[in-house]
Amino acid sequence: MIDFKTHIKLSKQLFSSESVDAYLQDLDLLERVRFVKALKETYPLTEGKSVSELISDNFQVYDNVFDLVLGQFIMIEQILTGKFKFNAPTDMDLELMTYILRPKDEQEYDNTDSTKEAKHREAILNTPVQDLYNVVNKFLANRDLILFKQFSGVFYATPDPNETNDDEFTTPGADEMFNQQWYWYSIVRLLAKEDIRIYDEIYMLKMNVVLPEMSYLAQKNKIEAAQQRQAAAMRRL
Repeated sequence: MIDFKTHIKLSKQLFSSESVDAYLQDLDLLERVRFVKALKETYPLTEGKSVSELISDNFQVYDNVFDLVLGQFIMIEQILTGKFKFNAPTDMDLELMTYILRPKDEQEYDNTDSTKEAKHREAILNTPVQDLYNVVNKFLANRDLILFKQFSGVFYATPDPNETNDDEFTTPGADEMFNQQWYWYSIVRLLAKEDIRIYDEIYMLKMNVVLPEMSYLAQKNKIEAAQQRQAAAMRRL
């Protein structure tokens, strides 16, 4: 059994062109034999999506976007879309895991207690790496289904098949940069009707409530925009 902490060490050694032998040198003979056996049993990692009993016994598992609260969802999306910078891919994976796996005794999502979060992170680091990636795989498959199929276009624009790709790099304008920077905050403001006093409540809304509402608003805006364009065209006649 290779835990995630060991997986990180191995990944960083291999990334820096060092071999697994460098890791084995620090182990005694018995530990070395056990490690080589665990290595063969663990790698290569598979694309499994089953949640092991060990995971379900030790963590609350969020493998469905609908079960997340909005604040939790926003943090996950910022990780997955590259808004945060990490030193290594495993660092990003660990950060993601802290959001889709939560402490077993947590009644309501809350990551503000630094002591609790450090203990939670350590628990993940000591968990078998394959079990962890199975949860990640399952979550990502569900995210793809919900965000890009069931609620396509609600948060992320769908490409227009009639548009041709422009290979030339264009620098985002000031408006676009502003919208990118404040995208998720603007959604919170929209749902709160710009009442800053209830922002905390909005962040704690479940995504099974947020997604239908955002889908309704997106479709409503499209209809209203089409009606405005039609009215403008009629005035020009």
